[in-house]
Amino acid sequence: MLENISLSFQGIWNHKTRSILTMLGIIIGIASIITIVSTIKGTNDQIKENLIGSGTNAVTISLNTTDGSYFDVQYSQTPEGVSVITDEACGELAELKGIEAASSYVTRSWSEQTYYKNRSFEGRMYGIDSRYFNVNGYRINYGRGFIEDDFKNSRKVVIVDSKVMNDLFAGNNPVGEIIEIKSEPFTVVGVVEKTSSKSVVINDVRDYYMYADTTAGTIFMPVETWPVVYKFDEIRNVDIRASSTDDMASAGNAAADYLTENFITGSTYVYKAANLLEQASELQALATSTSQQLIWIAGISLLVGGIGVMNIMLVSVTE
Repeated sequence: MLENISLSFQGIWNHKTRSILTMLGIIIGIASIITIVSTIKGTNDQIKENLIGSGTNAVTISLNTTDGSYFDVQYSQTPEGVSVITDEACGELAELKGIEAASSYVTRSWSEQTYYKNRSFEGRMYGIDSRYFNVNGYRINYGRGFIEDDFKNSRKVVIVDSKVMNDLFAGNNPVGEIIEIKSEPFTVVGVVEKTSSKSVVINDVRDYYMYADTTAGTIFMPVETWPVVYKFDEIRNVDIRASSTDDMASAGNAAADYLTENFITGSTYVYKAANLLEQASELQALATSTSQQLIWIAGISLLVGGIGVMNIMLVSVTE
């Protein structure tokens, strides 16, 4: 046994070039398969991260028609048979399994007649409740968040995100500045940004429609102040924060069912959760299918390389 091992190493040493080429073929083949498998895992993780983000576990519940199409609520009064979602409902949603918190809000994807001095704003406008920032993972960078009196007294105050601070206020701290929204003066009381360190490519269902968030940023106001500007109550969307990423689908569906049962009567509308996990799984399956074909190609290459190695070893033994 020891003599055979000694002869093997002696043969390798005596034929260095042939031995190196043989090892190189095996090393490249195995490295190719390892690289492809690692790429599959990395691609799937990236797809999931891009759709869901890192850590917020937020799911958007929005109104849809019964045929499955998204119902754009902006500029529309509440349709017949659809009730406005109450704050009490958000508290009850938070009691459902897999849901840590819930928030209701109204939104417009294109603000109207919003100005700071001689600059106009054309980003997204939100009317939010006190839980919105917590549910969606925002932190206060400057100033303060909304307080109870802001909601109770329908104060004309707003909070802007960092994009608005950079674009509308040239990067300067805007706290205390006055902006006009449809000729109504609003005081900026804070600046927020997402706590997630990684950006989300697809945030929610709105990103699939023409009224997507613009690069100009977002302005938030108390939801009770919303009628001061837009004059009527609009349908509220709901965002929930699931207990974990794996609970997002079930929690979103449970919230959608609750809202449909309790806030829609005799209507052709239903509430539906944006099932980002399902979308991620579909994209992951497509990426895995493509990568598996590459694995087969690499496997065939490795087999061919192995046959070549066997031939070289056969020649060596024969010699």
